[in-house]
Amino acid sequence: MKEQFEVIEIHTETMKLKVNRSSGCHSCSANSGCGTGILAKHFDHYSVFNKPLQAGVTVGDLVTLEISSQELFYRAFQLYMVPLLALFAGSILGGSLYPNQEIAQIAFAFGGFFSVLLLTKYFVK
Repeated sequence: MKEQFEVIEIHTETMKLKVNRSSGCHSCSANSGCGTGILAKHFDHYSVFNKPLQAGVTVGDLVTLEISSQELFYRAFQLYMVPLLALFAGSILGGSLYPNQEIAQIAFAFGGFFSVLLLTKYFVK
């Protein structure tokens, strides 16, 4: 998968890149009932991140980066499946610690889910 990014800042060893998120959500007929389409209305329509500086790049240039399909699958698994598995693991842990308290089991499930979401946000780059 290839995507073009705009260079918005250059530092000594890094460049800050900006990419517009897919505009397909705005033209799709299912965007009013789709979770991605609904969330896209409430958040920025671009992402910004840092990458190592490439030779000859200046502010305003477009840089093309590519990600392998294997890496894309791995990142999607980390983003979608690991929090879901943490939800189930938290539920099982809560069930073993508090077998007769459903609220505690639900709290453990959501605790596992949100903990992994936070860890994913800060440690998976």
